[in-house]
Amino acid sequence: MTAIQKMKSTPMAPYIGLMQSMTREEKRIVVTFLTESMEEPKPKRQVPAAFKKLRGMVNITEEDIAKDEHLAYIMGR
Repeated sequence: MTAIQKMKSTPMAPYIGLMQSMTREEKRIVVTFLTESMEEPKPKRQVPAAFKKLRGMVNITEEDIAKDEHLAYIMGR
């Protein structure tokens, strides 16, 4: 079964003629979009419960950050 025959059974069927008339560059753009849209989302980092308890317990001011380059680096993440 050819790719066109397979596409006829998808929601993209109405666009077959349009895609056949596209330039190579336009087709590359579409393929890039499709490839990126199929990527699996990266899992979010899990925050340990012990750290979650610490939320809101520290108040860091802009002045504190300006005084400490390590803190400035951490807060810049």
